[in-house]
Amino acid sequence: MKNSQKANKPVLRLIAAGLCLLMLAPGCSRGRPRDAESQDTPAPSASPAVTDEPRQGGTLRLAMPVNAPSSDPLQVTTEEMLNLFSLVYDTLLTVSPSGELEPCLCESWSSEGPGVWLLKLREGVKWHDGKELWSGDVVNTYEALCELEESYYKPCLDHIISIETETTKSLRVRLDTVGIMGLYSLTFPIRKNKALVGTGAYRLDSITDEQIVLKVNENWWNKRPYIDRVVFSERDSNSTALASYEAGQLNMAPTDVLTAGKYSKAGETNVLDVMTQDMEALLFNSGSRVFSERNVRLAVAHGINRSRIITNVYSNRARAADVPIPPDSWLYDSRSAILNYDAQAAASLLNEAGYTVFSSDGTTLRKPAGSELAVRLLTSATTENTVRSEAAALIASQLAELGFKVEVVTAAHSLGDPESEFVNALKAGDWDMALVGFNLSLGSDLSSYVDPGGANNYGAVNDPELSRSVLKMNVADSEESLREAAYGFQSYFVENVPFLTLYFRLNSIIFSADIEGVFGAREPLLFADEKNWYFR
Repeated sequence: MKNSQKANKPVLRLIAAGLCLLMLAPGCSRGRPRDAESQDTPAPSASPAVTDEPRQGGTLRLAMPVNAPSSDPLQVTTEEMLNLFSLVYDTLLTVSPSGELEPCLCESWSSEGPGVWLLKLREGVKWHDGKELWSGDVVNTYEALCELEESYYKPCLDHIISIETETTKSLRVRLDTVGIMGLYSLTFPIRKNKALVGTGAYRLDSITDEQIVLKVNENWWNKRPYIDRVVFSERDSNSTALASYEAGQLNMAPTDVLTAGKYSKAGETNVLDVMTQDMEALLFNSGSRVFSERNVRLAVAHGINRSRIITNVYSNRARAADVPIPPDSWLYDSRSAILNYDAQAAASLLNEAGYTVFSSDGTTLRKPAGSELAVRLLTSATTENTVRSEAAALIASQLAELGFKVEVVTAAHSLGDPESEFVNALKAGDWDMALVGFNLSLGSDLSSYVDPGGANNYGAVNDPELSRSVLKMNVADSEESLREAAYGFQSYFVENVPFLTLYFRLNSIIFSADIEGVFGAREPLLFADEKNWYFR
């Protein structure tokens, strides 16, 4: 791809690796704290009735970053380029909207022992240049990924020991984990050493400094998409992309803005709220004298009115959840939704924990053995976005009604900076509670959040039974046993509340009412079902 001289970096919605970043890797991202960039609404909209018969044709017009730095899908840096590459390149395995593994270039897989899998490639799959896909192409992609110092897909390598050619159409994969969750590592794009040549639904038609045009791949191994062309045009920001949509230059614009609902207009523009893997959570510091008590953690869970926060702070662009598993996941157990707002139950739990009520200057407070129930709540804000700090202030006011004395400490944070003031404060541990955001892996590996020394275990949770419940998920050798282990984890989690899951954010897709079939979309794989979209 030629570089434009108009900008130095892609500036639409960034994705990045490292601590406290927004990371949306399809299937292999490690959940990491990230900044409060986007926000949400209730459950994603249900699909409306479609009466028109799908028809062939039409052009989907979208935005891409200025000066996109690479045509290598392994070096993707923005969500917009992730969407583009997902149309050009296929993966070995893919993930359904509910989080289940599904075949893609690999049509079947079987276990050859603990951590060893034999994968069979589809017959007749061809690259856009007409050559056939071989197992050696997969090995070459894997080796290229291993050589990269940084990559959005680097976390996929965490569990892969080796990928080797078995035959020209089969592969032997060795993983360092015995469970089927390790297969989520096989969701990186398979590519050639040739720019924008993949095996996907669309192939390159033309490319300039300002635009990439894709046309439908008539020889795709899967169902032919209805839409014939997809045009990605340079825009320097998401706000510019939205303005371009309003001007009729684009007919679809994924976004994370809180005000997406204002674009909805009957018969002209639809706004679809889509579930994400972005979880907001309230961490408890296990070293805090207050939150070492289970009843106090439960009291906080019942004392926070999440519906009020979602409405007043996030403009209804979030969905409440009690566990660190998205509510639309195939592993989610609806019976875990028990930490509802109940101020009376919260007060009773505090009484049981020995925190009695007293009054100071007309303010209701609680104290154990002569000291106030005073806690420090750490959170983050950026120059452009204070949404999370606003949520922290509302949480503090709700806990004050229960008798807590909450000091909110807001630290500066910038997307992509693992050494920001907020990250350093989080690591230092001089807090009782911390309001943070994580992007969860589609593979549902939660060990980093609960295991001692885990990369995301900032509260220093140390609960052997909790760790065992996560281990059961990680070593499950079938979908049935994985679901059973996940249900067991969720049951234990809500009974003990090692940290409090608050809600999952929802982002939005703003699109022309002439486009049908979009209503099953979900992040991070927004275009996974694009083959079923069509213009009426």
